[in-house]
Amino acid sequence: DQGRPALGSPQFKDMYNKVRRIPVPKGGGLLDRSDLWGIDGSYNLSEYTKSFADVIVGGNWRKYLLDSDSTLFPDPVDKPIGITEFGAYVQITKELNSWLKLSASGRYDKNENFKGRFTPRITAVIKAKENNNFRLSYQTAYRFPSTQQQWIDLDLFSYKLIGGNKSFVSKYHFDTNPAYYRDSLQNGVVKQWDYPLQKPESLTSFEVGYRGLLLDQKLMIDAYGYWGFYQDFTGRISVIQSKSGSGIPDLNTDQVYSVPINYHDNINTNGFGIGVDYRLPRNFSVSANFSSDNLDVPAGLTTNFNTPKYRLNLGVANSSFGKDKRAGFAINYRWQDGFYFEGDLANGDLPAFQTLDAQVSYKFPKTKSILKLGATNLLNEYYYNAIGNSYVGGLYYISFGYNLY
Repeated sequence: DQGRPALGSPQFKDMYNKVRRIPVPKGGGLLDRSDLWGIDGSYNLSEYTKSFADVIVGGNWRKYLLDSDSTLFPDPVDKPIGITEFGAYVQITKELNSWLKLSASGRYDKNENFKGRFTPRITAVIKAKENNNFRLSYQTAYRFPSTQQQWIDLDLFSYKLIGGNKSFVSKYHFDTNPAYYRDSLQNGVVKQWDYPLQKPESLTSFEVGYRGLLLDQKLMIDAYGYWGFYQDFTGRISVIQSKSGSGIPDLNTDQVYSVPINYHDNINTNGFGIGVDYRLPRNFSVSANFSSDNLDVPAGLTTNFNTPKYRLNLGVANSSFGKDKRAGFAINYRWQDGFYFEGDLANGDLPAFQTLDAQVSYKFPKTKSILKLGATNLLNEYYYNAIGNSYVGGLYYISFGYNLY
C-alpha cells in the first residue's frame, strides 16, 4: 500500500475522477451512445365493423443501434450493432348480451435474431348486476431477450458479463476450450456447459377478478388473482473456463463468466391484489390497496425478477372543500417489502422502505385553472430501489394548469 492515497483524501478523489472518465479497459468509464428509433400506431375500425364487433388494429417498428465503442457491447468504433423488431395486432370486442362481453386479440412479433411468434389473448367480463363485474382472462405473452441479454460484453474483473449471441462462442473460444458449470464444480461434479441457442421466453397466464360498487355506491372494490407459467425463462448462471486453454478449470484462478440461459422446466408465478375506495361525506375519501407477487425459481438461477413480495398503499383525499369548494388535498402512504435484488452488475438485500406523498390544490374557476403544491417523499426519507442505484430523497414541486376543465 506504499504510495496509495488515503481513502477520501484530495489525491484519492483526484485519481478517482480521472480513472472514471477514462473508458474501459484502461479506466472505469462506459461510453453508451446507443439509439432507439420507433414507430407505433393504432386504428379503431369500429365505425366500419360496429354491426359485428368493435375492432382495433395496430403495429410497431423498432430499430436499436448499440453504440458503445466496445466499452459495453462488442461493437467496433463507429460501427454500431443494429437490431430490428416489428409487430402487429388485432383486437375484437363483442357484447354478446346484457351480461357478457368477450374480447379476443392476437399479436405477431418478430426480432431479426429470433423466430417470430403469435400470441393470443381472450377476456370475458361478466356482469353480475349493475356496477358489479367479474372478469376472466387467458393470456399469452412473448419477450425477446433484451439488448444486453443478447450483446453485453463487460469485464468486471472478478468475472465477465456476456450476452447470449452466438458470436461469443468464437470470441471466447468456447468451441475449443469449453466452460463448465461453476456450481457443479463447487459440488465436485464436472458438467460441461454447451452454450445453448438463446431463445425468447414465453408466459401463459390466467387471471380472475372482481370490480364493483357497494353500500349505495360509496364503496368500490377491485380485486384480482393470477397464475402464470414461464417457458424458456431467461436467467443467468456462472460458468468457468480454463485460462490455459484446456483441462478442467480451477475455481479460484480461472476465468468466470456470467451467461444468460433459458431454463427449460416451467417456472411458476402467482399473485393477488385488492384495492378499496370509500367515499365519505363532504367529498372526503379514503383508499387502500395491497398486492403480492411471487416467483418460484430453482436455486442457482439469477432471474432479475426484482419484485417485492408485498406492497401497500394508503390514502386520504378531498377533491373540493372550503369556500366555493375550490381547495383540495391528497395524502398517500406507500410501503414496499424488502427483497433480494439480482442485477447484471450487482446483487444484494434491498431493504424495505416507506414514503409519504402529499399535495394541496386550489381552483380558479374563471380561467379553469388549478394551482398545485406537493411533494413526493415529503419527509425526505432516503431510500434506494436497486443495488448500485443512488439514494432517492424528497421531490417538491409547484405546478399551474390553465384551461383544464
